[in-house]
Amino acid sequence: MKDALRQSMAWLHTWLGLIFGWVLFGILLTGSLAAFYSELNLWAAPEVRAPIPIDRAHAVEMGRNYLTRHAPDAKQWRIVVPTPREPALRLVWTGSDGKATTHRLDPQSGARIARSMDAGFFFMRYHYTLGISRSDSPVGFLIVGAAGLAMLAACISGIIIHKRIFRDFFTFRPHASRQRAWMDMHNVLSVLPLPFHMMMAYTGLVLVYYAYIPAGVAMLYAGDSKAYQRDAAMSVYTDVQTAPGAPRMTTDLMPLVKRAESAWGGGPAVSIYISHPNRTNAAVEIWRQRDDRIASFPDRVAFDGVSGKMLRVLTKRSPARDAQSVLAGLHFIEWGGAAARWLYFAAGLMSAGMVATALVLFIAKREGRRATPSSFLSMAKTITVAAVAGNIIACAAYLLAERIVPVDALDRRSMLASCYFLSWLACLVHAGIRPYASAWTEQLAAGGLLTLALPISSWIVGIGLPVTIMRGDWIRAGADLMMLAIGMGLATGAFLVFRRTRTIAA
Repeated sequence: MKDALRQSMAWLHTWLGLIFGWVLFGILLTGSLAAFYSELNLWAAPEVRAPIPIDRAHAVEMGRNYLTRHAPDAKQWRIVVPTPREPALRLVWTGSDGKATTHRLDPQSGARIARSMDAGFFFMRYHYTLGISRSDSPVGFLIVGAAGLAMLAACISGIIIHKRIFRDFFTFRPHASRQRAWMDMHNVLSVLPLPFHMMMAYTGLVLVYYAYIPAGVAMLYAGDSKAYQRDAAMSVYTDVQTAPGAPRMTTDLMPLVKRAESAWGGGPAVSIYISHPNRTNAAVEIWRQRDDRIASFPDRVAFDGVSGKMLRVLTKRSPARDAQSVLAGLHFIEWGGAAARWLYFAAGLMSAGMVATALVLFIAKREGRRATPSSFLSMAKTITVAAVAGNIIACAAYLLAERIVPVDALDRRSMLASCYFLSWLACLVHAGIRPYASAWTEQLAAGGLLTLALPISSWIVGIGLPVTIMRGDWIRAGADLMMLAIGMGLATGAFLVFRRTRTIAA
């Protein structure tokens, strides 16, 4: 009975790992990069000064004055207070047509930053939608959900099929046969961060469970997920669809910020929403920053925008909502500072490595076997190289394009996304026309060169390592140092594959 169960789980583990592994590697790689989404936004914007002292009161007043001049008739304003991770003042306003516009300012001089600072957000969007807008199509979002479910099932089936899971964890034989070495590497990368693998797969599904199990929302809310979320959050939102009232100056914002921080216990505020600004029916809602605790859903305090009267305080939710908030916080990693982000980044790369070694191991086990159709094996080789090395190249190409494409280019965001997907497509074509080992060597080498070019691009635009280290700009310096390390690692990998290929040929 045990052997039959183990064989069934082995079959499930193998085919889930192959089919969804091709998608999962890119999801896990971009998710690892997204742990530093704010830092990548800053790295890609050399014109933004950092580090700088931040005066919150000055920044809030500057933001209000800017919005008053540029969006006096907007239905809603949003002021995002600068932080050391995002040292730019972010201003968002929603017009009468429902379209949101975002501007960023230097919080000291008030000069507008022309760049969109979207580099890190791109990796975040790819991580949960494969870069496909949910408003256009839910396909990418649902594929990612299926991949998350497959990863969870693969983790559980992997535990069942391993007879000696703890001994395998301490066994690594890099000089053994190729198949044995890849198996040992897969075991180490699977068992060491196993709690992380399962936690991230599970919490990723819990975040938007209503989208993956839509029957309840469809029945009770006629498919309106936003209405469901409002009720689930036990919160009352200011209706910005109502007509604006008569002109009336909105009260000072900074005193409201201090009162909100007192109401929820002293944590810093980060976002200020003003609905119907400078009107008699204005309302101000202030959101707490999420970096001082695990719970992801922020506390909120709402005020009457004219009198400053406190209308409601949202600091407690239902136990179910609080549980989901903690699970979301574990996934989003806004807490814990730089140390926690580095830990998630390293564990995320290990997750990606687990998938990559599984894909390579699948092919290594079946090479030379008559039972495996050659056409299927050839296709698996092509997709595996493109899924692993191709995704690395695409990420590096995207970041390099952030530095090369002019800030004022027409539809710059789509152009940058195209750089990612076209780079990956080129890798797929290259892997299809080159021998398997040569494709690995050439694509790893190309990924290494592109990644090493990223810190060189920092030097070209005037924020190279000597400059950032001297300024104490450790966000950009850390990014460049990590890119150097990854680039050298990829180049070393290309050399090892090339040397092994030559040895086998000899």
